Amino acid sequence: MERVAGDDTVQAVTGRGVSDPITPSDLVSLYRRQRTAMIRLARLLTRSEAIAEEVVQEAFLLMHERRDPPENPEGYLRTTVANLSRNHTRRLRVERRHSSVAQVTFNDPEIDETWAILCRLPFRQRAVIALRFYEDLSEAEIARVLGCRPGTVKSSLHRGLARLREEMS
Repeated sequence: MERVAGDDTVQAVTGRGVSDPITPSDLVSLYRRQRTAMIRLARLLTRSEAIAEEVVQEAFLLMHERRDPPENPEGYLRTTVANLSRNHTRRLRVERRHSSVAQVTFNDPEIDETWAILCRLPFRQRAVIALRFYEDLSEAEIARVLGCRPGTVKSSLHRGLARLREEMS
């Protein structure tokens, strides 16, 4: 972001004013670049391909409805997907306690075992591991996405990995 000299209007690098809505072409471009990655992230967080697609679609709709474009559209989208995924898991918490988790199977038994262990982790540990190793985000970026402190990210990552190691050995 840069501030225009002599003017209080903050403009994005693209030259749009902050109050200008995101253009359809910008949204289409973002959709083409980020849709698949966001579905994968949501899939890791929600454990469901169908729910992941709905979450990502809702995130793009929320972005489209914004009056002012976010400073960092990719970051805003990733944060929105993480928050919508978290909201979904909160709504289904009671249902998950009373029903078994859908079994996802792969041709490799080691991947099946790892996936099953990952699904049993608490949401925050699962989200931190997915954002760190799938999205390749730094601890500071993960903290911004999840709305927590970097220390919380470090401890969640440490505990999640320790539990994965413990259950896999």
